[in-house]
Amino acid sequence: MHRALAYFLAIFLLAAAGLSPAMAAGEPEGTYADITIDRSTPEKHLATFLTAVDRTVLRMEAREWARSYYDAWFYPAIGEQQAAEINLLKKAVLDSMDLSAVPEWRRESAGLETAFMLSEILKAEHVDKNTAFRKLREGLWVIPGTYMQVGSIDSGMRIGDVVFTADTVANAPALYDAVIGSRNTEGFSPYRYLTETPGGLIPPRWGGIAQKLPPILRWDFGSNTLFQWLIAAVILIAVLSIPVAIGAVFRRSGLRWFAEAVALGLLSLYATGIVVDEAGLSGAGATFMTLVFMTLFYGALIVCLLIVGEWVGNWLSALLTKSDKTFDTSIVRLGTRIVSAMAALGVVIYGISSAGVPVYGIIAGFGVGGLAVALAAKPTLENILAGVILFLDGSIKVGDTIDSSPLSGVIEDIGMRSTRIRAADGSLITVTNSELADKVIKNVSRRVSQPDSGTAAGKP
Repeated sequence: MHRALAYFLAIFLLAAAGLSPAMAAGEPEGTYADITIDRSTPEKHLATFLTAVDRTVLRMEAREWARSYYDAWFYPAIGEQQAAEINLLKKAVLDSMDLSAVPEWRRESAGLETAFMLSEILKAEHVDKNTAFRKLREGLWVIPGTYMQVGSIDSGMRIGDVVFTADTVANAPALYDAVIGSRNTEGFSPYRYLTETPGGLIPPRWGGIAQKLPPILRWDFGSNTLFQWLIAAVILIAVLSIPVAIGAVFRRSGLRWFAEAVALGLLSLYATGIVVDEAGLSGAGATFMTLVFMTLFYGALIVCLLIVGEWVGNWLSALLTKSDKTFDTSIVRLGTRIVSAMAALGVVIYGISSAGVPVYGIIAGFGVGGLAVALAAKPTLENILAGVILFLDGSIKVGDTIDSSPLSGVIEDIGMRSTRIRAADGSLITVTNSELADKVIKNVSRRVSQPDSGTAAGKP
């Protein structure tokens, strides 16, 4: 009796969600979401948004009910037809908001969280598809009695569409805390279900295991459960420790650093997907962990670029020395170092820009600030310029012996900032390029041999 009632209830939920029993079993039946997408007016936008969210929530609720009724450890499989339909619904939900202020790598997860928060707020405020908007000015409306605003897009391919404004999206968490808070809402809460279960909009099959964990592991902490934070911590520890273990295999420091950087970069690249997409970390926690892994990835990439630049410089120096014994290899090393440093700077700029910081606008707006930075970096720039002058002047090169006390010895390296000299007693002297360029340099290696004194006097 109970099982028959459960079966009919499941059919009812699936039918309300637009799924047939065959589709729930994974069979390719049914049609895609038949929502009329119309965002030409605030009222039509709200109707489109609520319809898309309601149908998405029904699918989420039916999937969770199917798991919880039988107390299963795994969610039922989902077919390609259902997945495609859910993706269409997800697109309809995300297109209802102005997410331009959200970093691109966070738009889907943050957009879904925001959409469910807004839907729960609208429900709590008794706002439905028939609610009338109040016009604030041309292209901007507000839902009476709320702080939710919608505005029309004034440029691009979607010009004229009405969406929730960027300010409403940014203020959604604060509005949710104020209206919903920690109170137990009646019925299914899509926002909490999304943030407290693994995966994205639809949890993976193994996500049912999370519902079987002890209550303490499902304790809510910062819009995420404790077990989600534990997964994030374990992944972070693994990302930091595995490269160290890999680097211990190599004895040469250059190879060790390169292997550690490559391992750190690859692990960081996939760690975000595991922590956010699989474990389902959301909100500020997802943003923080993503930024951590992005920093590790771009940092590892910068190390790889610098090491590869050094290797290329050494390889080219050795190759050119074989063909020309008099060639100054320091020029090649300095050139490759400058190129690798510029590439590393490009990675830094791109990484900061990817994180959502308007770095290009900051650079363009340096103005007087840029002049101050240039003045502060004057010593470094002087040393770089002095190194270039030493090369162009040709007064010294790597391997030359100089005698300009106390700077006496064999030149081992001429870098971008300083020159290293090996003294006669084996000690290493490091002097800035600008200081060396200002000295009178006595190059012993280029001493011209003197003729015999007797020959010079015309004697046989």
